[in-house]
Amino acid sequence: MAGPAIEQQVTDLMARAGKEHHLAFLATDGEDPEWPIWYAGFLQQPLGELLKTDFTKSRLVYCVMDAEFEREAREPDAAWAGYYAKHFTERFAPTDSAVEDTLMLYHFEGCPFCALVREAVQSLGVNVELRNIHEESSHREALIEARGRATVPVLRVISPDGSERWMPESRDIVDYLERTYG
Repeated sequence: MAGPAIEQQVTDLMARAGKEHHLAFLATDGEDPEWPIWYAGFLQQPLGELLKTDFTKSRLVYCVMDAEFEREAREPDAAWAGYYAKHFTERFAPTDSAVEDTLMLYHFEGCPFCALVREAVQSLGVNVELRNIHEESSHREALIEARGRATVPVLRVISPDGSERWMPESRDIVDYLERTYG
């Protein structure tokens, strides 16, 4: 599992991006309606290296906006750099213990995005416990407690040391599974 060190490095990178953005837009007092595009350009190469992921600029724009929407909804008073770092490391950081990790997929049968992830799990032959949130209320409750909502699919990764992360977004899950187990 990617540990606190990688999350701190990503936090530091986000903070550096914030300072550079402020300097770049000092003349407009920080006003930049296209800020996600600027951040994507700044973060693309260094964040990709840290998380061992090839990011396109458009994907980073989406991910930065997603991180901000989630921060505003769940923890509006949270420091953005640390929140974004957690957001990115949960979804993209490599694991150090793939063979020993326990994987659980929170899903339901009628969800097309869940089906994409289940197909990837099957084609890769990865051992993943399926947790249907409509058939077992405790699975839905656990998902809501961890994520604040019951949106699926979500891959829960538990490392041997007990640390865990909850990875939403079907595309991110499939990419992670392919990078880690493919």
